[in-house]
Amino acid sequence: MYKVISANRSPQRAPKNWRVYERESMEKYFGPVIDVNGEDGHSVLDAYEKYKDSIEFIRWYPDPELLTKQEYDGMVSQNNVIGKLPYITNSVEGFRFVQNKEETFQRWKENNIHCPDFFTFDDSKDFYAQQDIHKIEYPFLLRLNNSVAGKHTYLIKNESNLASSLEQLDKDFISYTSTNSRIGTKKMCVKLINCVDTNRKVNSSFRIHVAGDKVISGYGRVVDQDDWLAITAGKFNSKHIDNFIYYNRFCEKIMTECSDELVRAVQVLDLNHQGVDVIYDFDKETICFLEVQPTYASGYPQVGWCGYVPPFYNPSDPTLVNFLLENKKELSPLLPKYYNNWLDKENHFDLVYKTLKDYINVRS
Repeated sequence: MYKVISANRSPQRAPKNWRVYERESMEKYFGPVIDVNGEDGHSVLDAYEKYKDSIEFIRWYPDPELLTKQEYDGMVSQNNVIGKLPYITNSVEGFRFVQNKEETFQRWKENNIHCPDFFTFDDSKDFYAQQDIHKIEYPFLLRLNNSVAGKHTYLIKNESNLASSLEQLDKDFISYTSTNSRIGTKKMCVKLINCVDTNRKVNSSFRIHVAGDKVISGYGRVVDQDDWLAITAGKFNSKHIDNFIYYNRFCEKIMTECSDELVRAVQVLDLNHQGVDVIYDFDKETICFLEVQPTYASGYPQVGWCGYVPPFYNPSDPTLVNFLLENKKELSPLLPKYYNNWLDKENHFDLVYKTLKDYINVRS
């Protein structure tokens, strides 16, 4: 009998429901899994009613970027009927933090976790009123709270492009909300954190994977210093190989020295398993938290999905892949979590679900 309901993306998005080696790792530690549509408002509850004598866990895994408010409300209503079934990865309540950046920042600030200063606003008039209150200085970002990959986001370095960007964000908001009924779309002003290494002439960010009460793995990303969007993958330039190694060694240090804070940043959001995006704040000389991502990219069983194949999915650049393979003997002792717990995807997900099973058992 089934032990786990996996409430997945809808059928048209199904190829990204299971990352490579993930399903077999989950079933190894949690038991047989039944896949259902987690976005249609009824299939999760239908499966629970049919198999409730054996079901012990639920894995909420809808699309974090495309889930609509109607689909989210369907998750909530089904979860309310099911009750306190232990969740493996995301709680329904915590899923709001995955999509809405301002709610994430607010929760983190309430728990003394360093993240950017911010405020939300309704229109241009309200922006200036909120700016007088919050005193966020240039540079800052104007953005929609639940857009992704730098879309509907504008870097404001000074007053010269402020009015035009506010006007454009108004248009974005109208267009976005007319075609995407997301969970509480809002306009935000977010302080731009200084994460540029002027000595090395790069900007950097880190994706760190947390499961339960442990940091599993992570990696650093580097881009040119004038590219403020270091969080987006796929921008690697071969001239930055030395910087890539430097910042991945730095990532190993962060994962060790800041592990408690990284774990707490996930736990306070009512979540169990996330890719956490952080940067290094050069002004405050500490890490700064930006967002969480439950469906972080690691490769999929379908060979060639998005043009990449395991194990090198983030990174996928051929020059970097060859460099990492050719220098594995030298680099793997310096980057143990990166080589052993991330590039080795089978080991990665085995560690993830072993840790989650132990963590959930202790909490139950």
